Amino acid sequence: MRASARRFVLPPPPRGMPRRLRAWYAVAAAVLSAVVAASAPFCPATDAQGRPAWRIEMVNDGDTVTCLDHEGRQVRVRLAGIDAPELDQPKGRESRAALVAKLAGGIVRVEGDARDQHGRVLGTLRLDDRDLNREMVADGWAWAFTGFAEDDDLIAAESAARRGRRGLWADPQPMPPRQWRELHPSRAGPGLPGPAVPGPGFPGRGLPGPGSR
Repeated sequence: MRASARRFVLPPPPRGMPRRLRAWYAVAAAVLSAVVAASAPFCPATDAQGRPAWRIEMVNDGDTVTCLDHEGRQVRVRLAGIDAPELDQPKGRESRAALVAKLAGGIVRVEGDARDQHGRVLGTLRLDDRDLNREMVADGWAWAFTGFAEDDDLIAAESAARRGRRGLWADPQPMPPRQWRELHPSRAGPGLPGPAVPGPGFPGRGLPGPGSR
């Protein structure tokens, strides 16, 4: 269950208030609402079973999300064991849209605390008992990493997606993200700006969109 945040609601303007004052009243309402929201204490989130969970702030691409952890700190999470298309390569935006749809509730558990060379948490996203990393591979929206710490379950999920021509496998020879990044080094990198979107139900706060890698 998502913890609710305190919300201030200003009553409607009194009847008979001159029209020229109603505009000032609306401005005052907006300012007061912003002040109350900023001063409201952070409420830790929990999943349906009451386990600690993180709030999704942004879905950067098909394998990277920006979250608020249980202490309200902003954390970038790289989905462990998978590699999704870059946003600018074919199926990149479809891959991100697939992850947005899976995270529509805005709450997720993150398993894992290792970090990559860019400082991102390497984690598995859990929604109740679902493994969203695996689902992205099984639905054909990401590759399973191979060659280092291979996950046999993810590799089997990718093989099934290939056979079923699901997602990006509708293309008989999709280009792996690693190869695409090598061919387009100026269009991929963790320090470069790129579009990142809040998904349905996310509290997106207008954060700049960090690049996917």
